[in-house]
Amino acid sequence: MLQRRFDRGNAFEAEIVAELTALHPGVVVVDGDDPALREQRTADAMAARASLILNARLPSDDLGRRVGKPDVLIVAPDGGYRPVDIKHHMTLKADSGHARTSQFADATLEAAHDDEAGSARSNKSDLLQLAHYQRMLESAGRAAQDGRLGGIIGVERRVVWYDLNEPMWRTPSSTGKQKMRSTMEIYDFEFGFRLDIMAIAMRHLDDPATPLLVIPFRKSECDECPWWDWCRPQLQEDSGHPSLIPSLTWSQWETYRDRGVTTRADVASLDPLTARLVAGGVDLSSLSEAVQGMPADHPLSDVKLLDRRPKQRSILESEGIDTVGHLASLDERTAAYASTGMKSLPEHIDRARAALGSAPVYRKRGVKGVVVPRADVEVDVDMENVEDGVYMWGVLIGGEYRPFFTWGPLTPDSEAELFTAFWEWLVTTRAATLARGLTFRAYCWHEPAENTQMYRIGRHAGLLEEVKRFIDSDEWIDLREVFDHHFITGTGSGLKVIAPITGFAWPMDDAGGGESMVQFDRAALGDEPARRWLLDYNRADVDATRAIRDWIAGASSVPSIETERP
Repeated sequence: MLQRRFDRGNAFEAEIVAELTALHPGVVVVDGDDPALREQRTADAMAARASLILNARLPSDDLGRRVGKPDVLIVAPDGGYRPVDIKHHMTLKADSGHARTSQFADATLEAAHDDEAGSARSNKSDLLQLAHYQRMLESAGRAAQDGRLGGIIGVERRVVWYDLNEPMWRTPSSTGKQKMRSTMEIYDFEFGFRLDIMAIAMRHLDDPATPLLVIPFRKSECDECPWWDWCRPQLQEDSGHPSLIPSLTWSQWETYRDRGVTTRADVASLDPLTARLVAGGVDLSSLSEAVQGMPADHPLSDVKLLDRRPKQRSILESEGIDTVGHLASLDERTAAYASTGMKSLPEHIDRARAALGSAPVYRKRGVKGVVVPRADVEVDVDMENVEDGVYMWGVLIGGEYRPFFTWGPLTPDSEAELFTAFWEWLVTTRAATLARGLTFRAYCWHEPAENTQMYRIGRHAGLLEEVKRFIDSDEWIDLREVFDHHFITGTGSGLKVIAPITGFAWPMDDAGGGESMVQFDRAALGDEPARRWLLDYNRADVDATRAIRDWIAGASSVPSIETERP
């Protein structure tokens, strides 16, 4: 899958370079395999104020310890350059916003206009790469002087411009609160941090007693990392590292580590009641000081500190903590997380208990009955896409599977044609159902995926208002949201994780989004087995959604996480 991404990305980059070269006869294309020669050719082109430089290699920044190969350099009016990179993914999202974009015929920032196709997608890794090139241009004395701006060329085939000085990333600050920082600020910190990591690692090689600056930590990128086989056994030792808890962040791990909590079993041993108070913002430290010397039966309602904190008083009352004695019975280890901003502490505890428990899934705390919205006519929907767009919409109704698909090139028009066929079927089926006096609902798993594509393509197809009304109605159900409202696991809630819990199995061993993209590449070339694989895969996805819905409806007997003890 990773190799496929590289190959497709390189092929897309070659297409864009060819298009730009054809449009700009004076373009400088830097070629050759010798790095030093390519750096010199790039430097010569910048010195000559070439308007467009492709396949550049910037002069090495030995002091900053940087090398870089921006796909495109575009000259600014002052003779400096702005970096642009080519990425084989979408750069625009369909919403009411707009982006500053330039067409290939005049790709300069000065020719940019407000693009009504939607706002710019802010892919952090893309923008950090632009920041890297920006610093290299500055080091070489070749950066544009009117700001730090760079562009990304995606599958929409236009330059989407970004202000690298714009505060757009929410990050922790030394005050404990969050702060908005620019791409340049994030880049400078992250790049410096990586230099520190390498320096400490080199010391560690000479002296193993020198502790490494970073340690194994589970993240979404781990599955494609060449070091994962080295990290995984360490993370799975004993009861498992806390980062194996879904959605746990590095800063949260640091908060645990600083309090001696280093395994999932340690997290599971914390007290859920105290954690709920912490998550609610109850200042347990100040409150404990305020009741020092008071008898155990003294009502908390008479503590003056809480007169000024009615919300905290309400939370304590809702949890049955109404006397000094009750307050004293709270777990001190868990209370130590007060004022850390750990609102997800109760969920972490329950996810750790679920991961280490005997059952694969539990009802959440407080969930007595399980309710899933049902209808007389139920349709399951699943979308399949690659970097260039959506090639399939599959539906299941009454046990009958119907796919809407194309194996041809994916363009805005072909996507719109495909989506329109699916949409007309959906609204016609809905209208016929309501005309018979029956109820109708359509289901998907994790609606942001389908919604994003329906908004984007619906805008191009002239169906946006219809799409919005349907998505906002109670007839469009995100089944994952229903599942997450009622249940908790220690491994997350992806479709491929939850469906097997219900007894469902895919008909292929390698079912997954990555493999489906590989199969689509073959299908687009006419490979009939690949086309059949994709149809079977999409059919299995909608079957899985239906299987989970039926399972939820009868899952009241699933044990509650409240019964699971560490």
